[in-house]
Amino acid sequence: YAGSEELLTAVRPLNASIADLHMSEQVQRLFVFNWRITYRSDDKREELYTVALDEDGRRLRLAGEAGATVAGADAVDLEALFADVTSSQIMSPQTVPAPEGEHSADGANGANGDNGAEEAELTPARRLPPMTQLARLAEMARKIAIYHADIRCVAYEAEVLPRLYRTLNRLTTYYGQQIEEVYDAHDPTGEKRRALELDLERKIAEEVENHRLRVEVLLFSYAVFNLPVAVAEMTFSDGGHAAPLRVLRNRYSGVLERPRCHACGAEASALAVDRNGHLTCDDCIQQCATCQEIVCAACGVAPCPVCGKENCDSCGVMCWACGERACPEHISTCPICGDSVCHACQTECAACGTRQCRSHLHTDAVRTAEGEYQLICSACAVRCPACQQYSAAIETCAASGQRFCANCMVTCAHCGKRVGPGFYQRSPQTEQAYCEDCLQVCPACGALTADVTTCERCGAVTCAACGVLCAVCGRHACEGYSQRFAECGHAVCTEHAAICSGGGEEICPLCNEPCPICGQPVCGEHVEICRRCGQLYCPDCVDKHELCATCAGMIDEGDPVNLAMEPCAADPAAVELAPLYSWLRAKNERYVIYYGRSRKMTSAVVVVERTDGGRKVVWTQRFSLMDTIRDMLAGGKGLRTL
Repeated sequence: YAGSEELLTAVRPLNASIADLHMSEQVQRLFVFNWRITYRSDDKREELYTVALDEDGRRLRLAGEAGATVAGADAVDLEALFADVTSSQIMSPQTVPAPEGEHSADGANGANGDNGAEEAELTPARRLPPMTQLARLAEMARKIAIYHADIRCVAYEAEVLPRLYRTLNRLTTYYGQQIEEVYDAHDPTGEKRRALELDLERKIAEEVENHRLRVEVLLFSYAVFNLPVAVAEMTFSDGGHAAPLRVLRNRYSGVLERPRCHACGAEASALAVDRNGHLTCDDCIQQCATCQEIVCAACGVAPCPVCGKENCDSCGVMCWACGERACPEHISTCPICGDSVCHACQTECAACGTRQCRSHLHTDAVRTAEGEYQLICSACAVRCPACQQYSAAIETCAASGQRFCANCMVTCAHCGKRVGPGFYQRSPQTEQAYCEDCLQVCPACGALTADVTTCERCGAVTCAACGVLCAVCGRHACEGYSQRFAECGHAVCTEHAAICSGGGEEICPLCNEPCPICGQPVCGEHVEICRRCGQLYCPDCVDKHELCATCAGMIDEGDPVNLAMEPCAADPAAVELAPLYSWLRAKNERYVIYYGRSRKMTSAVVVVERTDGGRKVVWTQRFSLMDTIRDMLAGGKGLRTL
């Protein structure tokens, strides 16, 4: 017949040849069921819904419907189909071949009046399919129609509920007012209120029932179309694998239906046969790197997590740890759990080289020479009794014979033996370790010690716990010639222990600075504050007028200076005071004190501390007229010093 060449050229084998070719013309039936769906609530709505099925019960999307593609295997244009059938029926039987026709449940075929009998004689009617098949297909179509109605009900209920709420709100408002207007005197038993409440409940139930959405799905007609189809059945074979396929041409619409790819489901004109007998398009062809066989994308190949080579499911082995498909040479059985695990999930023991799952290995607590931590197996890992960590670097203590990790072992600084915790001591001075055989007995306390010291005052031999290292001179001293201060923790020898000039008690020379004037040590409890310069001095250097010796002799012994030319002029506070006063300067061991006077009988003071790092301003103060007069009178000079 015409068009057979199109079926032969519709598909092209990529890696196979065509065998078992059979050409035939068949009839493909299309079943169309028309449903009337009625939605009743406080209003009524109706719609007609059409469902199209093929002989196997697969739904065919109507042209223009959501999810439909171009008119073909999964879509049908019913409007054009009905138009073509109708036009073919009204044409002359002498000029048009007998139509394949439409057979409907309401007897549409032959419904052309008197011509019906003549057409029946020219074209014998095709028999309808068995009733069991029609009933089965109708039930499938009914499920599709009910699903469509369920989706529509969601939108309809959203429209009904606001109307129901308005009606119920009106009823409850009205009856609520009626109940409130019933006075207790007029209804002592409460019968009127109960009657109104019962009436309200009845009306609410009626309105809810009236607004309830009821759906009725009714089949009112169906149609069976017999479509002529040209079929080419063939087999693609590559010598080892074969795959049957069919090419269909709808002779009614002219649509050509090609085989679909097993992987992507798209029609393809160029197809290949994979190892599993699946038809696959050119875009979905994959090749196994081990067996070199072709597989479709659905069967697929997976890269090896070790080498990246892609393998099919027959050549690759699934790893139980990561779930990836590995090459046979890159997967092995774990000797601990017995699972097949790829080498990317396994690691060799750094000590014995046994390959096993990484989860069974321990981290060696001892670093390598490169500073890295290695993984070791349970057979090589030994838990150190000192640090409780696993390690393969285990050594034997020369003193006790116990086994410790290398982190816990030390080397004796005297004899070079390797000993473990509890069998050595460290020198407090040098932090070196000494084994028990190299420890000495302290003559003072009798304890074993890493090293002994000799007191430089009396020559007594003591350990570090019995003697002290003077914080001032750095020499060793025994307990008899040393002093340790509990407040600050400093220890000094008796030669450098300081005596407070105010109270006579021993004080730390490092924590208590000497008096800036006389240099005698003084503690914080006995210092006196000069009311002019604001600094601390010993009681002997502060007079009864609360002035230090430096400030008290400022008027008589001070040197006139220009403060703006002094080193302290760089300080902002001193720069501000410099042009306002006439300045006198006096010094002691620590401070340089500048005392300024003005014509308005006011005064000021600037105190500069001399340190190893230089000089800095530590105190500035302005005095009023009354403060200056009081200061002069207290000093016994009277006003004549002005």
